[in-house]
Amino acid sequence: MTGVTGKNNMDTKLLIASPRSGSTWFIDSYLNKPSNYIGEYFNKDWLYWIKRRKHKNLLEMFDQLDKDNLASKTKFLESEIEEDRHYCVKLFPSQIYNCEDYREWLYNFYKDKNVYYLQRQNKWEQFLSYTYQQKTGWEHPNPKINEISKIEKQKIRIDKSDVELWLDIYNRDFSLDLSKFDKLQKFDYEAMDLSTEYVRMRDYIDYESVIENAGEYKWMIL
Repeated sequence: MTGVTGKNNMDTKLLIASPRSGSTWFIDSYLNKPSNYIGEYFNKDWLYWIKRRKHKNLLEMFDQLDKDNLASKTKFLESEIEEDRHYCVKLFPSQIYNCEDYREWLYNFYKDKNVYYLQRQNKWEQFLSYTYQQKTGWEHPNPKINEISKIEKQKIRIDKSDVELWLDIYNRDFSLDLSKFDKLQKFDYEAMDLSTEYVRMRDYIDYESVIENAGEYKWMIL
């Protein structure tokens, strides 16, 4: 796969978000699902997800990397942009939290690029959504409208370690210095209203009902 040549809608973009903050919806609707979108490229599990979703073009792109690590991934983006080839990437900052050098690379590479920051204000709902997906194996993280009827709701229970896991990820997702990006635009999940083929899972699943003991841990989130 080669990146899309040209500016405007297909220029270099970075979406900074956190899990279950509406990032797939945002990419699909507010960014019009750009053809140069390559997903969570900086995620160490990027290969797993593009295999699972059978993204042939991204698998071909992966084959161009020297190694499956951040050094190779950043080098590839640098070489591509020199050839006027551009990509749209989604980043959860927790994925590079322990990589100080690459945070600095991120600031420099995207300093003058279009960067979008998406946040979900309802922390409790975000926790419930993430934990439900985590406990059910991420079987249906982003269903489309025509797929929702096939999803079977599962009853689960959680414990303190589930809350601590999410809080650790959530806090690390706020680790970036957003002032480093000159063209940063901020968005709230709750304010998004553009149509998309994806559904809001919260409209179909009452998380506080299927997570049977969720209420026991609400004090840790709010």
